[in-house]
Order: sequence, then structure tokens, then C-alpha cells
Amino acid sequence: MKELIHYLGGQKLASAGLVAIGVLVGIAGAVRTGSVLIAIGAASYTAVQYSRSETKRRIELILPLFISLLLFVVALTLPHAK
Repeated sequence: MKELIHYLGGQKLASAGLVAIGVLVGIAGAVRTGSVLIAIGAASYTAVQYSRSETKRRIELILPLFISLLLFVVALTLPHAK
């Protein structure tokens, strides 16, 4: 288990955990909160992955961050989400 945590890194593991919690919260019925958690987790995972990447292509950072931002905006504009 320690090797897995070391391999993935603490930040990536925390981001993946945040996405997993967001999915579970969304399934439980709190769609807005789940979407916000997924958006934040995905954006942080993308940023960590990009910072550790050896080849820096901007599209690998911009497109996932843009999708996460759109998910965040849609989550905030959901009418009567519980």
C-alpha cells in the first residue's frame, strides 16, 4: 500500500479521492455538491499530472481544466438541485 501511495503521490491520490467522494455524494442525491467535488478534484488532478509531465503540451492542461470549469458552472446553475 505504501508503494502505491508513493507511486501515485499524495496530491494525485487526494484528487482521485475527491472525485470518488463526489461520485458517491452525487449518487446519494446531492447532485450539485457531487458535481462541485468532481470538478475540483478533476482540476487538481489535471494540474498535478501536468506539473509532473516531462512533455508540456498546453492542450493537455487547458482542455481538462476547461471541462472542469464548465462542470463547476453547470453545477452552480442547476435549478433546485438537492
